Formats: sequence, C-alpha cells, structure tokens
Amino acid sequence: MEKKTRHDIPGCDPVVLYEYECTDSTNRVLLDMAREGCPSGTVVWAHRQESGRGRLGRSFSSPEGGIYISLLLPLEKDGICLTAMTGVAVKRTISEVCNKDCGIKWVNDIIYKGKKVCGILAQATSGKVVMGIGINYTTDMLQLPEDVREIATSLYSSAADAPPMEVFVNRLVYNIYSLYYGRDENWLEDYKSSSTIVGNKVKIMQAGKVTGEGTAVSIDDSCFLHVVDMDGKETVLSTGEVSIRIQR
Repeated sequence: MEKKTRHDIPGCDPVVLYEYECTDSTNRVLLDMAREGCPSGTVVWAHRQESGRGRLGRSFSSPEGGIYISLLLPLEKDGICLTAMTGVAVKRTISEVCNKDCGIKWVNDIIYKGKKVCGILAQATSGKVVMGIGINYTTDMLQLPEDVREIATSLYSSAADAPPMEVFVNRLVYNIYSLYYGRDENWLEDYKSSSTIVGNKVKIMQAGKVTGEGTAVSIDDSCFLHVVDMDGKETVLSTGEVSIRIQR
C-alpha cells in the first residue's frame, strides 16, 4: 500500500507524505528518494519496518503498532541541534495529542514513565538530512526482543485507547517543520528543561566500554552535554561520540 497526501504548513515548503503499510526502512526509502532529487518537505511513514536501524548501527525493532516516519529537511542547521529540536517536536506532539508527559534523555531519546518510547536517527545526504523517528505508539511489547522490553515502553497498550495515528502523524509533521523554519524560538529552553539526565550521575560509554563517569551538570546552547567527574574535571560531549547510562 502506498498513499500520497499533501500538507500545507504556513511559512514552510509544501509537505508531501507517502504512507506505506511496510518498508524495510523509512530512512532508506527517503535517502534513495533524496538522491533522486525529491524536495525538502518529503515525508515517508510506515506502519511496520523490516530492517529499521538506530544510532550507532544498532537494529531498531519495528513491529506493527509503532509509528515509523522519516522527514527530509535542508541541512542548514547543526546536526546535534536539529536532532534535539526534533526531540522537542516529538515531546510536544505526545503532550498535545496524547496528553502524556515525557522527558528527553540526551541526545534525543524520548522517555515515558522511565523507559524509552521513541528513538531518533539523522542521516545526511547531498546537502539535506533525513530525520528518522520511531515511536512505540500502540506497540505490543511482547513483539519486541526481551532485552528491549526491559528498557522500552509504549504510549498505549491498545489501539482502542489511542488517538488515531493519522492525527498524531499530522501534528508531528507540523511541529517538526514549524520548529525547523523558526516559528518557535523557545525550543532550546524546552529541550534543556526536559532533560532526564542533568543532575544525575552518568557513565560515558564508547564502543561498549565505560570511558568515564561523573555528574551531568548542564546542556549548553549547542546542545552539548557537560559532565564533571569526582575530581572536578569537565568533559563536553557531542552526539555520535558516546552513549550515556544513568548510574543506578
């Protein structure tokens, strides 16, 4: 199934959304479309993915009940801020459509009731960026690998309790493009205040190994995370370098 719809967002390029029942990866589909010259404002949404990927090359389980969506944007903003901005858009959409409060774990994992409910992956190509988002919306958690179930959750346990996916997707697309084109200058403060990690002790993980420990003290205006160890030494972290684990 492929369904094509157009969305007009004031101040933004026209948005054209392609909806699929299943793809291997919405990011892969949109990257191919971008290489063939499709314009910014192109969106691919799938109800299921067969080969979803997350950060650091990890697989991303994508069963039915999730929202898997990729959006094409001009690469005119710093990558880490763009992914952070997308996290704010997801958080706001969940609040507006679902009336649920979420936090953001640096850089851009969306956290609901202490567990991950959404992941975001950015991939650049030819002066543009594909922003991929995977949300456990009405996901049956038994469809996820056991190790993922320990750290992930879904916004709803059944579709009967959830607003229609189309409503959520349309609002999410609107929020992302509106933020990107500068219709809200307060997103950075929203991002900082939504952090689930600042103030906590963390382990810095690189290639699966602990390379440092300390307290996450702040997020700066470039969306970098500042960690101070027990000797007072400060480390500034940027996306793509590490994974952060909160110490229990």
